[in-house]
This record gives sequence, structure tokens and C-alpha cells, in this order.
Amino acid sequence: MANEQKAAASPVVLRDRFAILPGSPLPEFATPTAQAYIVEDRRDPSKPYFALIVRPGFPARINAMRALKGVECPGMMLLVEWGVVDWPPAGRRVMAVVYQRPGGGRVAASLTNEFRRLEDADAVKKVVNPMIAALKELRSHGVTHRAIRPTNMFWATAEKDRVVLGDCTTAPPAMDQPVLVEPVESALAQPAGRGNGIPADDVYAVGASLAILLLGRNPVAHLDDATIIRNKIVQGSYGVLVGDERLPLAMVEVLRGTLCDDSHERWNNESLDLWLSGRRLTPLLGKMEKRAGRAFVVNEKEYYSARELAIGLATGWDTASAAISDGKVELWLRRALDNKERANAVAMATGNAGSAVDKRMANDVLVAKICMILDGGAPIRYKGLAAMPDGFGWLLGMRMAEGGDVRLIAEALMREVPKAWFETREAYSPDNSMLDSLFRAQKGFLDKATIGNGIERVLYELLDAMPCLSPGTAEDYVLELRDLLPALNNAAKKADGKGWPVDRHVAAFIGARANFDIDRQMADLTMPSPERSVMGMLNLLAVIQWRLGQGGLYGLAAWAGGLVQPALDSFYNRDRRRSLEKEIPRMAREGSLVELSRLLDNPEERTADRMGYDQARAEWAHAQKEILDIQAGRLNNKDEAVETAQQVAALISVTVSFITVVLLLISKVF
Repeated sequence: MANEQKAAASPVVLRDRFAILPGSPLPEFATPTAQAYIVEDRRDPSKPYFALIVRPGFPARINAMRALKGVECPGMMLLVEWGVVDWPPAGRRVMAVVYQRPGGGRVAASLTNEFRRLEDADAVKKVVNPMIAALKELRSHGVTHRAIRPTNMFWATAEKDRVVLGDCTTAPPAMDQPVLVEPVESALAQPAGRGNGIPADDVYAVGASLAILLLGRNPVAHLDDATIIRNKIVQGSYGVLVGDERLPLAMVEVLRGTLCDDSHERWNNESLDLWLSGRRLTPLLGKMEKRAGRAFVVNEKEYYSARELAIGLATGWDTASAAISDGKVELWLRRALDNKERANAVAMATGNAGSAVDKRMANDVLVAKICMILDGGAPIRYKGLAAMPDGFGWLLGMRMAEGGDVRLIAEALMREVPKAWFETREAYSPDNSMLDSLFRAQKGFLDKATIGNGIERVLYELLDAMPCLSPGTAEDYVLELRDLLPALNNAAKKADGKGWPVDRHVAAFIGARANFDIDRQMADLTMPSPERSVMGMLNLLAVIQWRLGQGGLYGLAAWAGGLVQPALDSFYNRDRRRSLEKEIPRMAREGSLVELSRLLDNPEERTADRMGYDQARAEWAHAQKEILDIQAGRLNNKDEAVETAQQVAALISVTVSFITVVLLLISKVF
């Protein structure tokens, strides 16, 4: 026990420079999904740093880490370094992110309690200016923050002269965001499925956070998430966050611009720059959803706008299809809401669904399509699922990391619900087009239940930040293909020799990450023949070792070598089998999967073995035929005996003649 405590307290070093102290937590810098610890810089001990440790096995925003590392910006904490480290408290490897420590503490500890409000005179200098700088920096690096909220803002200095944004990398984008600071579209998605979003989402979060800081409290702390979202739809975000509060006119203008519910009309970086320079922009008045003259009732609840009705149908999924199929939704859109365009779209979707063979499946897909038609900006909703297209991978990753049920996600992909989402968009952006193509490919993987396909392959295809979840690699946080074989080599120490190093997760991870041809090996891996599948496994590992130039995999080679008996048994020549059995341990001791593969999968050896086997079979068949012929009396033994006797007599005659001639020659000489 004492040794374990000592190990847990020992520094964990990242990149031979940053010593993370597991025994020195910093709860004031922790996030909902990552713990914070003191970091000592071995090059410059005077610099204050801290590290965030990602929850073991959870995906982190690797692309954001790569983009923001070393970026100095007055509105963001400096991300100094990141990487995977051995973490004794968890007994496994985890992702660590090192930041420069702000000097003034967190701006707001909680959104449920009141805090000291931001003075109007300080708002521009201390918050707006650094936030605009942060938004520009993020935009220039092609990433979104998606974690802008008062509780994730820190005072940069002890004098509290400016605010900096906290971490945005240790959890799926926007997963930790309260719905209050998220646009309606994103707030409607499940937290892990909100996706990277667009820069306008960060602008909205800045506006919402600024409003809360100016008020010194959360104006809707007493409301639940569903009510907050509905109020935003009915009253507009500005009305929900600011309402009748008295604020300076300049602040009202920037808040109306950043909290505009239409992302196309919402202020952007250029608008904010103009505002800062003193230009007065046209005041934005929130566009309210058109209200119907009479309500549409779903499960005894009344809905007066198309967006509200979409929420009602998605919430009451089981009863929604009846209201759609009997034409009530279309009629309500046409008469009560006077929206002929949407009414026609609903009629067309309903008509196409009527010809489907599987009515239950058709009804589910129909409800999803109608929700998309009613609310064009909402996430993909299917039964209990709600995720933005770029949030599907994150949601799937979190479900699998937590051991949750992923059947609904798989079902939505199999039924091509994302395809319907893209088809109902008014225009394709380049990103949407790429996502559409990516989703179409996933159905092909799900159609195949073989190893290397299925929901595991979809996971790694949709989320490149997902570490391999195989039990053999989970403790090593394997993110890239080059780390896979060393992790399996470590796992060999615990392997019982019966299970394969290549399970469904490993095969899917390789299939998604390999940038070289592995089609033959993957195809062999799925074969029902034990010989072909085991050679597919060995050859797959061997080609990775060869392409990446990795040697000394002694444990993995021994593990794989102990599984190749079916391949050995496929050799017909017993002497060759015995020879190979002696060679395999030697190859394993060399740690070479490549040589092991060449030994067992040599085409020339295989051809020679097969030819020898075919020849032996032919000779055996001929002998068997002769035996059967003799037993059946089909061979003329008398004729064969006479022929044999004549041959023997001729041989004896020649021999006697030869001896006689030799004796005569000898007698003449003497």
C-alpha cells in the first residue's frame, strides 16, 4: 500500500520537461471531465503551469490541441504541451494537457449562485476585447472553442485586468456547456453530440457569457433545460438572457448582435471590430418564430410554431407517426401556419414513406424527416437520439467509452437518417458534402458483421480522436497506428495465449488508420477457414511492423506464434511441419512478425508442399486402384507371370553368355 501511494505521488514527466504532480491537485482549475494538477517546468521552474488529465479512455480534441499549442493570445490560456503519459493513480496511460496558469482565479465558480457583477465600464476592456482577440485567433487556426462560459473563464492576472478562456480540448466539443450559453440548434442535441459547430456558435457563447457577467447571475437558474430552450424559441435568446434588465445602450447593441438566433445574421468578427471602432450598426431585432392561429396538440401539449412542433414530435416519438400519416401536420402547416412550402415537403415525405415494405421502419424514418422539415437547423433526431452531423462520432465515442448502448446510433446510420438530414438542407457547404459522403460509407461497414467492420469500424472512421478501445490496448491510450503494436506487445505479458491480439476493435482501428494497402490481409482475417484467418491476423500485424519499421516485438511475436497451429497443420509434409515447429520459437525470440509471416506464408514452399501432396495422392490412388482390380479379378495374373518369367530368363541367358565368353578369353591367355 505504501509503495502504491509513493508511486501515485511521484512526478509524471511529459516530454522530458513538464513534471506533473499527482499528489498536488488544483481543483480551482478542474473541468467537469478533467482533473487539474500542479506542473513543474524543469527548464524554468519559475513559470506557473498546471495540467488537465483527461478522464481515462475518453476522447479528447486532438485537432484543437495541435492547432492551439503554443498560440499566445490575450484572450486564451496558453496551451504549452500535450501528450499521453503513464498515470499511476489510474494505473494506465492518459492524455495530459499543460497550460500556463492564470493568476487571478475563476471568473464565476457556479451559474447557480450570484457572483460579483462586471462593471459596465470594465466590460469592453476586460471581457469584450480579449474575447474578440480569442475569436479571431480561433478562426485563423480553423478551430472552434465550444467551451465559452463564465465558469470556464479566468482572470489572467492577480489584478484582474482581463479575462482569458479556459480549456476546450479535454472533452467532446460543447459537452460541458449549459444550454443557456448554447444556440438553440446545438442545445437541442445531446451534450456529447453537439459537434465542433461553427464560429457563430462561439460568438453566441461570448454574448451569453457577457450578459451573465453584466448581470452577476444566471437569470434563468430556476428553469430546467427544456423550458430554457422553449423560452428561447418563443421569446428569443436576448429576451431570455437580458429581458427588461437595464444595461448601457452600447452593451445592448453588442448583446443583440451576438445573441441573434439566426446564425446567418449573427454578428461575426468583422461586426465586432466595427463595433469596437465606434461604428454604430443597425440594431438587430430578434426574429420570432411564426406563430400559428391555433395550436397543434401532441400528447396533450400545445405547440404554436414549426420549431416547437418538431420538439413535440421528437419527444413523443411513438405517437408522432399517427399524427403525420393522417395528414394533420400537413393540414396544420397549410392552414394554421400558412406555410405552404413546408406543408408540401411534409406531403411529399409522407407519400414516399407510404410505399415502404417495413412500415415500422418507414414510420421512424418519416418522423425523423418531418422533424428536419419543421426545424431546418435542429440536430438529427431519431427516437431517443439527437446529434449534430459532426457530433455523431463524439456521441458514439462517449457511449462506447462508458460502455453504453450504441444500438440506436447504429440503427440511425443503417436507415440512412443522416442522408435525409443533408437532403433537407437548402444548400450544401463543402463541409456538409464531405460529411454526407462519410456517412454514406458507414452503412457499408455496418452491413458487414465481420471482424474489421461493424459499429467498431464506424467509431474509428467517424472519430479520429478515439483511442483504440480493445482490452489489450485500452490502458495504453493508442491514438495512432504506430502505437498499436507496442501496446499489443505490452498486452502479451498478460495474455493467456488463447485470445487473439487482433480483436474487433484492433481490426477496425487498423482498417480506419492504415494509409497503405491491407485489403488482402483484412479479407483473409474474415475467412471461416482457421488457417486463412490466422494467417490473415499474422500477415496484418507483419505488414504494419514492416511498413512502420518497428522491431523487437518479442512478446507479440511469441503471442502470435503460439496461435499459428492451424497454419502449421495446413502443411501436408510431416517433415516440413516438424521443421517449422522448431523455427517458430526462434523467430519469436527475434521479435519479428515479418519473418514469422514469411516462414509460414512462403508461396514457393506452399506450392512445393501442394505439388508433393498431389503427387503422393496420385500414387496412392494408383496403388489403391491396382489393389481393387486384383481383388475384383480384373487383372490377368497369368499373362503378367509369363511376361515376367520371359524377362527373367532373358536376363539369366545374357548373364550366362557373358560369363562363358569371359572364361574362354581367360583360358586362351593361360
